[in-house]
Amino acid sequence: MATYDARLHVEAFENMESQRKTVYAVLATPEFRYMTSGDRLEFGSYGSITIGMVRHYENLDALVAAEGWQCLVPEAASADEAMRLLRALDEWDPADEEKHGVLALRVREARRKD
Repeated sequence: MATYDARLHVEAFENMESQRKTVYAVLATPEFRYMTSGDRLEFGSYGSITIGMVRHYENLDALVAAEGWQCLVPEAASADEAMRLLRALDEWDPADEEKHGVLALRVREARRKD
């Protein structure tokens, strides 16, 4: 089991914790390319998620078409809004999305640190 660091977005973590958000998307950069089931994504001192499944997609559009936007960004009103919100994140680099693609990480468990 490997552990990876990710930037904390409190609303996203709380949605994963309540099982409203069941897919976490990251760019498939070399840093995350080798993630597998059972690995953990750490959000600083706030908490972590355990990954249940990893799927690679050519881009965010393909991920949303296959996985659905409701499980990815449950607070969004549409697929277009979900993709707009994800692409607006500071760490989302459109060049990396085009070059490396996107990983859909199925959330097995979300746990806060005490």
